[in-house]
Amino acid sequence: MRSQEQELRQWAQRLAEDPANADNPLLAEFQQLAERHGKLLRQFRKIAKISDRLQTETKEMARQQRQFVLMVSHEFRTPLAIIDSASQMLELEPKLPASAMPRVGKIRNAVQRMLHLIERCLTDDRLGAAAARPMAFDLAAMLSTLTDEVAVTAAGHRIELHGADRPVAIPGDRDLLSVVFSNLLENAVKYSPNGGMIRLDLSTSEGQVTVQIADQGIGVNAADAARLFDKYFRASNAAGTTGAGLGLHLARCIVETHGGGISVASEPGRGSAFTVRLPLAPAAAPAVAVTETLS
Repeated sequence: MRSQEQELRQWAQRLAEDPANADNPLLAEFQQLAERHGKLLRQFRKIAKISDRLQTETKEMARQQRQFVLMVSHEFRTPLAIIDSASQMLELEPKLPASAMPRVGKIRNAVQRMLHLIERCLTDDRLGAAAARPMAFDLAAMLSTLTDEVAVTAAGHRIELHGADRPVAIPGDRDLLSVVFSNLLENAVKYSPNGGMIRLDLSTSEGQVTVQIADQGIGVNAADAARLFDKYFRASNAAGTTGAGLGLHLARCIVETHGGGISVASEPGRGSAFTVRLPLAPAAAPAVAVTETLS
């Protein structure tokens, strides 16, 4: 930029010194334009310096944030593991009153929530550091496992999985995608305080797989639904329910990293339906038939 400014000044000076341009009415206008151009170039240089400094500061802040998250997660894991281990020992204690078992279960559930929160924070950092590792795995089997795990602690809820009667191979990071579906399942349970059915529908068509998770919970209004995937956002009717507003944001980041999309349809008092679409593994797309049509 500096060389351009110097060249403009030299051109203007040479034109001004040329006797042939003594009476040229355009000379003064050209000189004004050259001066304005020089000022713009100087402003651009200042903006570029500010931008470089901001990028450097942003990178440093991100590095410090990653270090803080790693430190906190490490410090929390040890005491949480001790609490969970002690809770498991209490469950095996024959002299423990039966009335105490639900309280022990609550302790273990609280520990698991804390561990899940830590995992989500670490997942957020992992997404910022690297893309997903593409490796084909069976999505149907993963959903079956997650459904069984959540059903154990989802008292009062009926969880049904449809369309998972055959393998559905997709490329991606299994661990990251398990965060997506476990979060959606846990939310379906959490925001359905009166129980009811939680239905998962798995289907494939035209080279992609679709998973819909629908509940009969409290639902959200249209304005909140439009922001559910924003970082740290919580719906207006979620007061009193534990959460940090990170789960759905991370779910969207993970799904988009895998070349897919996630959406929600919801209505207050009538539940929510989250739909995740992901690409099938190229070799598996022609061989896997449509398993079930979403209702």
